[in-house]
Amino acid sequence: MMIAIAIGLFLCSGMLAIVLSMRIGFKTQDGLTRMQENARFVLTVMDMTVHNAGYFVDTLGGPVAAALPVPANANTDGTTFLAGQFVTGTSGGGAGASDTLDLRFQTASGDGMVDCNGNANTSGAAQVFTNSFSVNAAGQLVCSVSVDGGTPSAQAVLVDNVSAMTLLFSVDTNHDGIVDTYQTAAAVTAAGLWRTVGAVQITLTFKDLVNSTATTAVDFPKSLQHAINFMNPTK
Repeated sequence: MMIAIAIGLFLCSGMLAIVLSMRIGFKTQDGLTRMQENARFVLTVMDMTVHNAGYFVDTLGGPVAAALPVPANANTDGTTFLAGQFVTGTSGGGAGASDTLDLRFQTASGDGMVDCNGNANTSGAAQVFTNSFSVNAAGQLVCSVSVDGGTPSAQAVLVDNVSAMTLLFSVDTNHDGIVDTYQTAAAVTAAGLWRTVGAVQITLTFKDLVNSTATTAVDFPKSLQHAINFMNPTK
């Protein structure tokens, strides 16, 4: 009798171990799938916005400085644009601090171009959309929009569970028309090279929800890195 009970307990413990292993495997796969879906979505939005940056309606007849003038208000990260400038940003600077990215373009009414929150221009006139990306204290990658240099909108959440966003910009340091190095936003600002930027390299680090606890956040071991070319240079 005791032997039968012992065998039964042994089998039950084995089955319990299998169930727990399957549960952990499912949670791990589910977390990875969610991270991949978040990454695909946010990179689609950022791809579109970077490609649109610098576009203006009258590309043949008008100067870019007139289409993209100095805005009346600063961006959400405190930066601003010179006339004709379409990209800027900041470097996080501290431990765990994320970089920020600001992009703008002009859109004609009804042309189908949308801002980072999916809103189109239906005003009946050309407008300038400024899109500001950042990671907030809650670990959310957010975007706010300013129209025609007005006050930026409230930040809309694009994806959750982002630990950090790091940016590098390809720049032309010797002004020969060819980008030759990648620099941080702080370095680009210090050297006055925003008008020479040819691409942005975005590195996103996501939280590992399976291994994180209420008191300790754990990141996925590999960050996602993606480079996007600017399609409308205005050097």
